[in-house]
Order: sequence, then structure tokens, then C-alpha cells
Amino acid sequence: MIEEEQILTLLQYGDSFFPSGAVSFSWSLEMLKNDNVITSINGVENFIENQLLERWGPFERVVLAHSHDCTNDFEAVIHIDQLVDCMTLASELRNGSKRLGSALLSTYSKLNTSLADHYLDLINNGQAHGHLPVAQGLMWNSIGLSRKSALTLSAHSFCVSVLGAALRLGLVGHIDCQKSLTHFRKLITEILTWPIPDIENIHAFTPFADIASMRHENADARLFAN
Repeated sequence: MIEEEQILTLLQYGDSFFPSGAVSFSWSLEMLKNDNVITSINGVENFIENQLLERWGPFERVVLAHSHDCTNDFEAVIHIDQLVDCMTLASELRNGSKRLGSALLSTYSKLNTSLADHYLDLINNGQAHGHLPVAQGLMWNSIGLSRKSALTLSAHSFCVSVLGAALRLGLVGHIDCQKSLTHFRKLITEILTWPIPDIENIHAFTPFADIASMRHENADARLFAN
């Protein structure tokens, strides 16, 4: 894929207009807002920074990279998928990742990406889980995105998803979101330079988000799925 086509592909699939299903998820932000732990744009930015440094960078980025590299080896991809399932302890976050992964695969299936159909069959047969970073790695490789482009798209999409949730929760405004996306460019660029470790070395440490997600399951009123 030539550079211009890579850019256009990133613009298409990184746009909030793309039906990824992420609009239903806050990644624990809703509960943290209800608990008055996060009450402003500063809190939202601290939350995103922590997620990028302590989860996306050492966990989801690595999972996506290995899934992207193993697109032609479903046995390896299923192993990665199972590892993600075991290491995502909070059930809302675990189920949310699977729901988003399946939604992404279903969208690409409707866009005539045959690889999506094959992996959806594995999920439906109980052989795979379809976690989001696994689905991202598979799909974005299959449409011709380089590994670096796929990782960049993942980080950007995560930030847009959280900021979109923060916007609907009344924590930020539209201009705040644009300033935040600009602010996080440097951090994302830095994380993208980190080496990709062996898949067995993935790790994450986001206790505030994990605990908030566990409490969110029993909340009386919920706008988001997690």
C-alpha cells in the first residue's frame, strides 16, 4: 500500500464515523466520574495517560503487534487471544473487549474482508474469544496497514473513545477533546518507539480503572456498558 493510501485508510478507520461499536464503552470512566474521582478535563487526561502508559503500551500494543504479525497463523493468534482473556481480570473490561472485537470483525465482514468471517467462525465455535486488540491486528493487517500504522490507529482510537465518553458524561467540551488529542501525540509517538517484547511478557497495572469497572457492574443506573 502506497503512503497516500495508508493515510487515507487511517483517516477512514480512525474516524469516529466508522461503526466500531466503541460508543457504548467508557472503559471505567463512568464509574470514576460517579465516584467524583474524575471531575474535569485534567482528570480525564490523567486517566488516559495512565491507560496509555500502564495498559495500552505494555499490553494491548504488544497483543496487537503480535496478532498483526501472526495473521496467517490462526493457532498462534488463538493462543494470544486466550492469553488476553486470562489476563483481563475485570469481567466488564474482559467482556467489553470481546464485544468490541466481535463488533469490529462483524463490520469488516460486511465490508467483504474474508479473514473476518474466518475468525468469527472460530469465535462462534468457541475456539477463540475475539478480543479487541487481536481483532485489530488481524483486520488492519488484512486491509494492508503496516504494523506501525495499525498501532498508531489503535492508540488514536482509544483516545477518541475515552474522550467521546467523557464528552457524553459532561466532563469535557469539544475543544477540550481536540486539545487533548493534540497533547497526547507526543506520548503516543514515544510509546510507539518501545520495543515489542515476547507475547508472554504482556502486563498491565491500572487498579483504579479495574476496580471501578468491577463496581460499575452493580451500579443502579448506567449510561455505558463498562
